[in-house]
Amino acid sequence: MVAEVKTKTKEEIFQEKMYRERCFANYRIEEMKKEYEEARSYGRWDKKKECYINRKGDPVVDSSKVVYNDVLAVIPLSGEYYSKIEEDKDFLKNLDKIIRDVMTARLKMRDEERMKQNVEKMVDELEKTAGKDDSEDEQKNEEVKEKEAAGEENQKPAEEVIAENSRMMKV
Repeated sequence: MVAEVKTKTKEEIFQEKMYRERCFANYRIEEMKKEYEEARSYGRWDKKKECYINRKGDPVVDSSKVVYNDVLAVIPLSGEYYSKIEEDKDFLKNLDKIIRDVMTARLKMRDEERMKQNVEKMVDELEKTAGKDDSEDEQKNEEVKEKEAAGEENQKPAEEVIAENSRMMKV
């Protein structure tokens, strides 16, 4: 018999989270809130990222914009946490980065939405300019056709004049 591997749903994961993991999530959110308030009071606004940044240059957000369940989902259970600390010395740094990324996910979503809007605006502008170019090309084509038609009308009498001149020379 083959053992079936069951993947846990988000709800099952949240039920497994103990008091320690919930306290850790609350602590990290409070820490982010303090960094945000400090950055606001010192005016550390990053124009490029369009957000406040902490002393290290990392983006910080207000605690109201942090999704608690997402933060709780990335925090490992106690057994997993301590076993990974023993195995990997960089685990705490990586975990800190993951938690910070989850807390600032709204900023990334906002940036992606702005990028989509900018791309849509650029496409609209290109379509408008292409439409203007097409209408200008059509106008130029009409003008050229009119000139050619006028030139053909002018050429017919010139051909007749040449034919008449050649007849006169023969006489």
